[in-house]
Amino acid sequence: MNNIFPLLAVLLFAAPAGALEWHPMGARAVGMGGAGVAESRGPLASYWNAAALGRATENAYGLQFPVGAHAALTGTVLEGANDLESLKNNPLTITQAKIDAALAKLNEPGNGMRLGVDAGADFKVGKLAFFTNGFVDIGMVPTIDPNATVTTIGNGTNNSKLTLKGAQVLEFGVGYGHELPFAQGVFLGGNVKVMNALVGYYDYFVLRNTNDESDMFSKFKNGAKKSSNFGVDLGALWDVNRTFENVPLHPRLGIVGRNLNNPKFKQPDAAVAAGVAGKFAVNPQARVGASISPFNWWNIAADLDLTRNLTAVDNVASRQFGLGNEFNIFNRSWINIPLRVGLMRNLAETGSGTMLTAGTGLNFLHLIVDVSGAISPKKVKTQSEGESTELPKEAYASIQLSILFGGSSDSKPSASSEPPAPTPAPATKTDDQPVSTEKVRQEAEKAQKALDAESKKTP
Repeated sequence: MNNIFPLLAVLLFAAPAGALEWHPMGARAVGMGGAGVAESRGPLASYWNAAALGRATENAYGLQFPVGAHAALTGTVLEGANDLESLKNNPLTITQAKIDAALAKLNEPGNGMRLGVDAGADFKVGKLAFFTNGFVDIGMVPTIDPNATVTTIGNGTNNSKLTLKGAQVLEFGVGYGHELPFAQGVFLGGNVKVMNALVGYYDYFVLRNTNDESDMFSKFKNGAKKSSNFGVDLGALWDVNRTFENVPLHPRLGIVGRNLNNPKFKQPDAAVAAGVAGKFAVNPQARVGASISPFNWWNIAADLDLTRNLTAVDNVASRQFGLGNEFNIFNRSWINIPLRVGLMRNLAETGSGTMLTAGTGLNFLHLIVDVSGAISPKKVKTQSEGESTELPKEAYASIQLSILFGGSSDSKPSASSEPPAPTPAPATKTDDQPVSTEKVRQEAEKAQKALDAESKKTP
């Protein structure tokens, strides 16, 4: 594990600081405050921390299909744009004071709107994962035309605009994780992936009479430029209980670096014409995580971005901290209802506020469905001229379908501090009852050996 930290440091600091936002991919992670580096399991471990692909866990193999969406408003961009649109559509109400007020709202530093989508299909067998993941990051950034008068607003010749820019990145790759033979409990892993990017750029002039809002995103997509590259991810995970037996709370520590080779893609012609220099870079990201399990039905996880990641909105950065809990109500191999709550905060922006996260699901036999969401208590106004409403400053939504098999439960804390699950199911078979820590540890050891043997047979 010591060898990976210098390598991560060299790769991170050799590349420009920042990156696109880290997507909290998967409903389980979103419900737990966006934390997953040390708590990831199953096929999605390839995204969160490929080192976890080598660790024996319950529901280790199979398929996962996550879908998520994110929206964030920074400043008063929406209010200013809607006010200008209202003034243009109601020329009898236009005054220079109202024009100046609307432009001032558009011209605030860091103003903008961010939209993000992620979706994937991830498959795991043995210690190998094969994945197809897609990410969309789009920003809407305002630029004002200072030549704003009653005349230019009324006749639609003012050039104040909203610039849409961002990318759709598709990843096709393979990941692998393995426990170090000379350091039990320490896992290393990585991904190699082909990345296809569609980079877009489009100027929407708010006050021109020829504009059609419904055509905005189609023009953005039609003018996008396609190109390909490759990416490399590396991760490490320390399962402390496999190194030192009977450590309380079953701690796990992880670190991951994504896109460490700083892949770059072609800019669209519209961006080049607007003076955007260089290529669109998906800069390296690094994140650390920790998790504990006070009882066999309770998991706690926390993540922190080490990099200050760029976003699709100028002068707005993202450096997320997340903290979450997962309570497993039935906690049986064939049925469970997880309840998740957490907090998520962007440490790079002082006015971002703390988001509240929550989620649940149903695990029945091999079929698992999870849903979750996150919302900011802070609100923003949509406009002041005309009818106004308020929207949350930031929100996430995620749903995930999984078909998983095999594996073994993680080793748990001391049995002396381990009460039964909060809502145990009626007694049926001996195998359904909570088992001692020693038995679970022995099962985990057997599963790890079986996983090692299976990986040697995998071509």
